[in-house]
Amino acid sequence: MKLSFSTAAAIVILAFGALAPFIFGGQPYILYVLTLALCYTIPAIGVNILYGYTGLVSLGHMGFAGVGAYTTALLMKDVGLPFVPSLFGGMFAAGFLGFLVGIPCLRLRSHYFIIVTLAVGMILYTLFNNLDGLTGGAEGLPGIPRPGNIEIGSFVLDFRSLTGFYVLTFIIAALTFGLQYILVRSDFGRSLSSLRQDESLAAARGVNVFGHKLAAFVLSTAIAGVGGAMKVLFLRAAAPLSFDMHESINLMMMLILGGAGYLVGPVIGAITFIALPEFLRIAAEMRLIFFGFVLLILARFAPRGICGAAEAAYRKLTDKEANVVRYT
Repeated sequence: MKLSFSTAAAIVILAFGALAPFIFGGQPYILYVLTLALCYTIPAIGVNILYGYTGLVSLGHMGFAGVGAYTTALLMKDVGLPFVPSLFGGMFAAGFLGFLVGIPCLRLRSHYFIIVTLAVGMILYTLFNNLDGLTGGAEGLPGIPRPGNIEIGSFVLDFRSLTGFYVLTFIIAALTFGLQYILVRSDFGRSLSSLRQDESLAAARGVNVFGHKLAAFVLSTAIAGVGGAMKVLFLRAAAPLSFDMHESINLMMMLILGGAGYLVGPVIGAITFIALPEFLRIAAEMRLIFFGFVLLILARFAPRGICGAAEAAYRKLTDKEANVVRYT
């Protein structure tokens, strides 16, 4: 049975992610970079649902991630709630704000919608930076507690350790990936794809265009809120600069780099975008030049992202194998 590229890539990535604590257990720096990449993978999956499958571009998504991050941080630090209800609180806050923003904005044409999302992201950054009594202002919120330990008999998973928090982040990222997988292969996901191809044709076939767009936007912002929460819990501090316009643009670049519209595109893009500059630190000041050069090469020779180029190679390989089997 021939596996599709998405399925094969998902199996490889999930296996690598599950084995990473054993492979890099003695190399904390690599595990740190992978954990940070997973924190970006979660909101990148949200953007993929919105852009990769629905065709809507948002340049303010890290603002919604910030709403989830600050809500979760305040619930854990000031209210004293445990990790799980605090995370759900952050997810709900980001999704509810996405609902309020989406109702008026999703009726706009595509380029106006892009401008509005950019403006919303800038407004949220300004609020994070100036509400000193709530968000800590420019200094942010330090000392955010990590989730409590999980004890199963004699086994203890300590989330205060790097390995423990990596496992937690991997589980949440895997659940988010699974949600994306189920959504894309459902009737709702196929309706979203039809909107990206031709809204008029989709409406003529009975698709509720506005309702589907709103549902995708709310889901996307809620997922971004989860990613933002995991990021500040990992760094143990929430700062406005983590959710500014540049971070939103970086999030879109991760998706385009990995491959928009591919299930594993957000994962590949986040790991490449976060890990590559870190590993290029050996080049000191030249590392950003090298990184930009790599991005230009990928844009020239892989316009559909890394996943697009990998899929083409995978199809050639599997077709050759099928031909060999057929004629032997």
